Amino acid sequence: MRAPVIVESKANTFYLKKKGISKGCQQCLRGTKAVLFLNGICQNPRHCWWYCPISKKRKGKKDTYINEIKISSKEQILQELKAINAKGISITGGDPLFEPNLKKTLEYIKFIKENKGSKFHIHLYTNGLNFNEEIAKKLAQAGLDEIRFNPSKENWDVIKYALNMGISVGAEVPVIPEVEYIDNLKNKIVYLNEIGADFINLNEFEYCSPNSQNLKDRNFKLESGTIASVENSKKCAIQLVKDVAPKVSIKIHFCTIKAKDYWQLKERYLRRAKTIKLPYEQVTSEGLLLFAQIEGEKKDIKEFYTILLNEINIPKKFLSYQETNIKLSIAFAIEETLIDLLTQKNLKGYAVEMTPFREEKHQQITEKTPIMLFKEEMGLNEN
Repeated sequence: MRAPVIVESKANTFYLKKKGISKGCQQCLRGTKAVLFLNGICQNPRHCWWYCPISKKRKGKKDTYINEIKISSKEQILQELKAINAKGISITGGDPLFEPNLKKTLEYIKFIKENKGSKFHIHLYTNGLNFNEEIAKKLAQAGLDEIRFNPSKENWDVIKYALNMGISVGAEVPVIPEVEYIDNLKNKIVYLNEIGADFINLNEFEYCSPNSQNLKDRNFKLESGTIASVENSKKCAIQLVKDVAPKVSIKIHFCTIKAKDYWQLKERYLRRAKTIKLPYEQVTSEGLLLFAQIEGEKKDIKEFYTILLNEINIPKKFLSYQETNIKLSIAFAIEETLIDLLTQKNLKGYAVEMTPFREEKHQQITEKTPIMLFKEEMGLNEN
């Protein structure tokens, strides 16, 4: 039998050639899918509570977030979907299908479909603990497109209830580098294939602050050269795919920590940044907003703003004036004439990179570099 061909995507995920990946994953990797964190409430299942990566800020709490934004109304979901020009949304938690959450989950699915249309893709994650045929029917009627299970070994059969409902059915589980777990996972993939499920997503096992002590207690180690990857998880995942792929026809997709924590966020930031950028801002390759910021005393800043407008003739739309700072395009700020003026007026100039949000509470300055140093780092100094 011919060995399976494993393809690496540009986002550092791995899948089987000609089989592809689920639509939800396609959208995630393009940055076109928003993440709706319903709340942090779940049943704390025995099979997954100990490695749960949800932060203390969210775990067990009723707060709802879309991407990085805490929300209090359904309308705010639509605002965020517009901001990143989303083509889909994932619903996670907690467990969206846990009895206390079920009504809210169904309402959100219906609301999003009514406002974004039937082609807008919605997928959902669940541990499947209280999943049944009735819930499956309600999800299908509400408009759910894709469901991903992470059930315990004793609870695999609940996945069958989602089949033949017009919903793409699969599983999403971490690759825990233990012999017994890997053997069980192989059996799970074969089982999913036998019942007619569409896909399984394998995630690199994550080492993070919320689960670090539990992982240490179980002798898991951090992969050398990484900040969140459990040692041998990726190696086990690739070998698992090679071993099981010849036996099944199901889609198999392995998603690395880099893809989840860097690529997906970067792509989503890029879409958001392009949507919300102001005339004086540039969008970096990381999806951040880049601009220059001049800082100083109120009187000096006001005088400098007048000079920029009336003497240097910078169009007003390329400036943002506040009492103690002026924001402007990097292209203007790196000109020698302007840099000399900064020195004369005893003002400070910086190149600023900021996360792409307009609300201050969500903004984060990731880099703030003096203009001259920025020019040097970018190789923009004159010879």
